[in-house]
Amino acid sequence: MVICIIALIVFSILGIFSARYRGLSKDAFKCVFLMIQLKPCQVGLEEKIKSKVTSKLMRIPSLASFFYKNFKIISWIFTIAFFASLIYSAYGIFNLIVFGTCDPNSPGQCVITKYESILTCYEAQVVYAIIIIAVILYLIFYYMLKRKNIKIVID
Repeated sequence: MVICIIALIVFSILGIFSARYRGLSKDAFKCVFLMIQLKPCQVGLEEKIKSKVTSKLMRIPSLASFFYKNFKIISWIFTIAFFASLIYSAYGIFNLIVFGTCDPNSPGQCVITKYESILTCYEAQVVYAIIIIAVILYLIFYYMLKRKNIKIVID
């Protein structure tokens, strides 16, 4: 049930670009929707993910066996790591927008550029602005399609 939350976010984004992940995205949505209602998830999404990943790991049988037996623990680890990185990224973006630097403790130097001098803070701000504009445009086009009564059916 834990992996349904991450699966909804990840497969929804992947489903935009590839039809291969749309079925998993629908299953993740159903699972999270049932979880919000405090009902048990009967979609079997965790079993699908567990079996697909285990089948990919079958080249190394001991690793596949370890993953299959410890799937719950591994899914909790990935969930915690996902939300920790999401929170840390939001904190960095907030500092970049408010203070003009990614890390307020060392002014003038971004965490991004601390280790690699690929982007300056100004360039990082431009990249974040482009991402924000892209998300806004996506939402505008989504609501325009919805307004024209083009229905997106979720089974």
